[in-house]
Amino acid sequence: DFMSNQHINQNSTYQVEETKYKQNTDIGFLITNAETAVICPNEVSSFVKNPPDDQNNDNGTSNKTNDKDFTTNSHTIDTFETNETCTMGVHPICLPTNEQNNFSESIETKIPNIDPALWEINFSNINYLLLNPPKQNLKLINLKKTKRVVGKYVRYLPLNIFNRKMQNGETHFRDWILYSQSKNALFCFQCLLFGNKRTLFENQDKGFTDWKKCYNKVSEHEKSLTHVQSVKSWHLRMINSSQCGIDKEMKKEILNYLSYWKNVLHRVVETLKFLTSRGLALRGTNEHFGSEKNGNYLGCLELIAKFDPFISEHIKKYGNKGHGNVSYLSSVICDEFIILMCKTVVDKIIEQVKTRKYFSLIIDSTPDISKTDQLTIALRYVMLDGTPVERFIGFLPSVGHKGKDMTKAVIEKLSNMNIDIKNCRGQAYDNASNMSGMYNGLQSQIKQYSSNAEFIPCSAHSLNLVGSNAAECTPEGTTFFYTAQMIYNFFALSTYRWELLCNLYKDNTNCTQPTHLKKLCTTRWSSRYDVCIALLRGYDKIKNALLTISNDDLQKKETKHEALSILNKISTLEFAFMICMWTPILKRFNATSLTLQSVSIDLSIVIKLYESLESYVKVVRNNFDQYLLESQQLCGKNDFSTKTSRTKKRVKFADETSSNEIIHEGFEKMKNEVFLVILDYLISDLNRRKKAYSNINNNFGFFLNLEKESTENIKNYAEKLIDIYPDDIEKDFIEEVIQFKDIICNFSIENKSSLLKILKSLIQSQLSSTFPNVEIALRIFCSFPCSNVTGERSFSVLKRVKNYLRSSLSSEKLSALSILNIENNILKQIEWEQIIHKFASGKVTRKKLI
Repeated sequence: DFMSNQHINQNSTYQVEETKYKQNTDIGFLITNAETAVICPNEVSSFVKNPPDDQNNDNGTSNKTNDKDFTTNSHTIDTFETNETCTMGVHPICLPTNEQNNFSESIETKIPNIDPALWEINFSNINYLLLNPPKQNLKLINLKKTKRVVGKYVRYLPLNIFNRKMQNGETHFRDWILYSQSKNALFCFQCLLFGNKRTLFENQDKGFTDWKKCYNKVSEHEKSLTHVQSVKSWHLRMINSSQCGIDKEMKKEILNYLSYWKNVLHRVVETLKFLTSRGLALRGTNEHFGSEKNGNYLGCLELIAKFDPFISEHIKKYGNKGHGNVSYLSSVICDEFIILMCKTVVDKIIEQVKTRKYFSLIIDSTPDISKTDQLTIALRYVMLDGTPVERFIGFLPSVGHKGKDMTKAVIEKLSNMNIDIKNCRGQAYDNASNMSGMYNGLQSQIKQYSSNAEFIPCSAHSLNLVGSNAAECTPEGTTFFYTAQMIYNFFALSTYRWELLCNLYKDNTNCTQPTHLKKLCTTRWSSRYDVCIALLRGYDKIKNALLTISNDDLQKKETKHEALSILNKISTLEFAFMICMWTPILKRFNATSLTLQSVSIDLSIVIKLYESLESYVKVVRNNFDQYLLESQQLCGKNDFSTKTSRTKKRVKFADETSSNEIIHEGFEKMKNEVFLVILDYLISDLNRRKKAYSNINNNFGFFLNLEKESTENIKNYAEKLIDIYPDDIEKDFIEEVIQFKDIICNFSIENKSSLLKILKSLIQSQLSSTFPNVEIALRIFCSFPCSNVTGERSFSVLKRVKNYLRSSLSSEKLSALSILNIENNILKQIEWEQIIHKFASGKVTRKKLI
């Protein structure tokens, strides 16, 4: 048998690398170290000549195994099942029987016992021990158990017997001495394998046990002819195993097969990594090399073949042979590698999550091209260096929109990944009722599994709601954005009109920054800044284009009438004022929204951004006269249209008094009923939505003012945090924070501007072990997501991966391709040899030949 190269046992008196002979190996015969492996000639030759009896030859008849071809006892040997015909005697790589991941369970092979007295000295175990020589660990020897009573004397094994003192004072470790717990005796490693059983050091039934004469007998045995011959036999066997064994040519041939197919798969894996990391489609309408419609995957291999003679020859030899032939270029193998690479990436994410323990959920849903609702799941956690990351872990199709249904799907997903939901400390969704509901929403359902999973509304989505609600609170605000979209639709629906507008932009030499019209975005409300700045910079050009179209006799009457109608709407002072008012406000909203969408921020920064935006709007509230002057210069009019219109009187009810009602007109109406209303709504809504983050931030915010806080206040804050997280933070946290107060004074102002930077500074200064509870508290806080933008970004990948040409993608493959595209930085770190190794290990089967 070809033994694995990992065998470590902590309970033994020596350390030997141990496995249960799993397939921790490479391709082909799965030899861990093929250059030094010892191969039984009878086993290999018999396998080449006579495949296992449950495999059929090319004629369909069964090949019976000849028992005479095997000279060893009961053993196993690696074989491979495939539905692709192989012309070689030994298949170079393992394939599944039906290429559908139907793997057979491997049969375990006996390995040498951990105790040398219990070794079964046979061919297989000798081969294994040659590859994995045991190493004696003196720390594992229990001296009390080495006790031997001879008459009235009690003697113990002297540990210094394992060291040989030389004449010059140096000491050499005797690696050939092994201690047996079962016999309480010493054995010689080389003599035990190759000796003639004449001395006690090689007699498994007895062993050397005379501790009184231990020094003399060990020295005599070390210089004896028997020991020297055994060492010589051992040394020659080691050399023969790799250089001059009778199976040298067979091993060389096997290595050639291994090298060939590894090189093929190397190119396949790298091609798939390149395509999937960029979200490109893989297959075309056929799988024929040379076809123009064979897709990106085979097309890339053809491109590589132009510069790589190896893959070029492989494609010529195996490329278009069809099913039943080994090539490893088929769509089935391609899909298997995609799933395998996805699993490797997800395993890496799971490993990181378990290492850092605390995480938060980011969940959202959207329909795909096939009208199937896809629930996206992402996790946020803090890396070892203090950097927060948000990782996408897949889509869940057709979960439903109820909180209970989504909760069940999320819990099942995390359970399959062996991630404990109890370590969830935060959850970020949009403001939909099925997500954020206090009673039946997803956030309340998750809290039943993890009571400390705080719900955090998406800060970017909340900012969008602030702006959209403020714009809709007045008729003038709604009309303005409706007219802006109308202008875009009018020009975008005709190439003639769009070209006419573009030519006016080009002819205007005064326009240093020409900005074309933009479409309103329904989801990213803050991006309407692009719409406003385009209207502001191109106001005169838009009016000229509309005037030209309305006077063009070649245009239809409907087109001329629509152009004239839009021209009249944008020529008013109200429209110009709304442009001048909304442009600077939306510019700050857009910049703030982009910052809120960053992964590398925490809730303390969110609070500061909301407060700064609120303060800015308060300043803008006093700029009515400035915006009025700018709008008058823009449109060339001095009065609002409401000043010239008839004053409308409201009908009074019978119980109302006859006091005079204040009716605003002109400038006063625009200021009091539009301008101030919109800005006051912005201020109040920003303050209201800020409280959702302030409540959580207040529990940890004392770290930002730790230098100024008194010791009593620090104790109160620390006790409050312990009460909230009793299973995470110890009571020593109080003393740690008091001491940490003097440490944080040495941090720079930049490094203590946010809790995330404090955590990074704590880790970089290597003080985490000194303040473990402080690090845990900061890590929990930094794991809180500030937005669910990662989920929104996964929807962009969803639209690229599952488009109208790939609308029938399976759910598993859709998630795999999306993960490989979104988490491409992890994919690039995975070595191709690791992927090929897993591919081979997953497909190998072990057959009992005798």
